[in-house]
Amino acid sequence: MKETRLGRPDTRQARIAILVLGMHRSGTSALTRLIGHLGAALPADAIEAHADNARGYWESAAIVKAGDQLLRVARSSWFDPRPLDLSRLDPSALRSRKDRLWEAVGAAFGDAPLIAIKDPRQCRFVPTVVETLAEHGVASRAVLMLRDPDAIARSVAKRDGTTHAYAQLLWLRHMIDAERATRGLNRAVVDYDAMLADWRDAAARLLPLTGGAMPDGEAAEAIDAFLDPSLRHHGGGGASAIEAPLGPIVAAVRDGMAALAVRDDAAARAALDEAYAGLEALPWLADDIIHDELRHRRTGESDAVPVPAAPFPAVEVPRASMPAPTPERAEAVAMIRDSGLFDEAWYRATYPDAAASGLDPIEHYLTIGAPKGHDPNPLFDTGFYARQMARRIAAEGGR
Repeated sequence: MKETRLGRPDTRQARIAILVLGMHRSGTSALTRLIGHLGAALPADAIEAHADNARGYWESAAIVKAGDQLLRVARSSWFDPRPLDLSRLDPSALRSRKDRLWEAVGAAFGDAPLIAIKDPRQCRFVPTVVETLAEHGVASRAVLMLRDPDAIARSVAKRDGTTHAYAQLLWLRHMIDAERATRGLNRAVVDYDAMLADWRDAAARLLPLTGGAMPDGEAAEAIDAFLDPSLRHHGGGGASAIEAPLGPIVAAVRDGMAALAVRDDAAARAALDEAYAGLEALPWLADDIIHDELRHRRTGESDAVPVPAAPFPAVEVPRASMPAPTPERAEAVAMIRDSGLFDEAWYRATYPDAAASGLDPIEHYLTIGAPKGHDPNPLFDTGFYARQMARRIAAEGGR
């Protein structure tokens, strides 16, 4: 044991951060509030509650911003189902993002000894969060939040207008990345529905991470009042409503996560690895779902098997109010528009210079946006595509 200069044992413990990990709409807000009742500090700059989450998000606005910025410089976002590749960042750029993340943690929690960091985005980059915290003497522990992926997909679809398959693909990406990255951490696994039914069982799973004792008296009454079945807005459908091959993969990962909640051992992890391999063995699957999502957003149509829910409205672009393309580019613009792969509303909202140019958004992309690195939709990386094509052309030229 470390000793102080006076020779007395130093009984101080390292600061601890509990990372609350789970897909958006999975119940991580309720879980974070429970962890707060167990003694963890919650962020001073918590995002305000609103209609989507009337009882509060319990996540730091500064940490969310830092996470968004990290994903953005890596040419990604929370709604990107691709594996995150931070190796493409210059070391100085990654260092800058880690510094911003730590500044956000300081702004949110000060020097509190036990903190709860909740942001679904961090599922995508858990190792970076853990490394950043460790650099400043903060030890990471983790909680995985499990909820039926069909229920999550319905909730995400209602909020964001996604296809059911795309929402479940996002669930897979968040949970696979979070589960794999936390295997070396002291962690707990909590089921959302079980937590609402009996928060004391969930608390018992969390106490080894937080320390302390089971809440009673007024504290228990406060938790009873906060965690109730009314928080459950979208029930799961049991078996996945998605056709093969995605449906069986989602079901296998769902079942594997449920087994992990019962016993987090080598057998449960091996079963999950086998389920993950099922997705990795079909590299075309994610591309097909992404294409279907883009076409859905452009036209409201989808190749996916319909699910028993109200149809989602198409994302319409008011063509009458949009500038027409110039004659020399009209054919190319029409071809791209008909493909359904250009998200005009997103493009204009993302790049102010497009709206200010007076050009048709697609023509702006062809003539101005693409050379500047603008993307035609949130799931296509123009810069990456250009670099790949340049390498291919150079390789072919050397033959």
